[in-house]
Amino acid sequence: MTRRTYAQRCALAHALDVVGERWTLLLLRELLTGPRRYGELLANLPGMGTNLLAARLKDLAAAGLIDKDEGTYALTARGAALEPAVLALARWGAPMLAEADEDEHWSATWNVVALKYSFRPDRARRARGVLEYRVDGTRVQARGRDGEIETSLEPRGDADVVLEADGETLLAIAGGTLDPDDAEADGARRVDGERRLYRSSLRFFALG
Repeated sequence: MTRRTYAQRCALAHALDVVGERWTLLLLRELLTGPRRYGELLANLPGMGTNLLAARLKDLAAAGLIDKDEGTYALTARGAALEPAVLALARWGAPMLAEADEDEHWSATWNVVALKYSFRPDRARRARGVLEYRVDGTRVQARGRDGEIETSLEPRGDADVVLEADGETLLAIAGGTLDPDDAEADGARRVDGERRLYRSSLRFFALG
């Protein structure tokens, strides 16, 4: 497959030569959640197809954005440097989730990205705590400390607060169509642990 180019002496054009192809940014989104095997990537990118996925992985490896080690793909330092750009696009698109089609594919692992793009460090400068989200069988942990956040799909079992909900409930809360307190009162969202940290987290993770 011949790689296309804008053939423009412009930094943005050269960046888009590398990451502007269809599916590439979504592939980077997957790898921002952590190292992934080929089958895991394919499962979370329905409609992409195995040949196209193989081609995109080859292109990203050639550009120095990913490495492959024993069948697992991971971002290099250069690839990880794209995180702010990916999160900015996700943050910009978040309000559109309220109008998303219910038949669209969704993965609970994307909560890692959602926690990152919705985190407000200006509201969490002195906060410390560990939040764990359990959604549709997937556990995502967010460790906050002095205005910084670390996310993981491999929780350490030391969460201060555990929140459980199904995917539809979480998407409704993220899209602004369901109040978190109403979800908890109805039993669609369950909270265990330190209540004060839970209440604070509603402010720490917000788009507005």
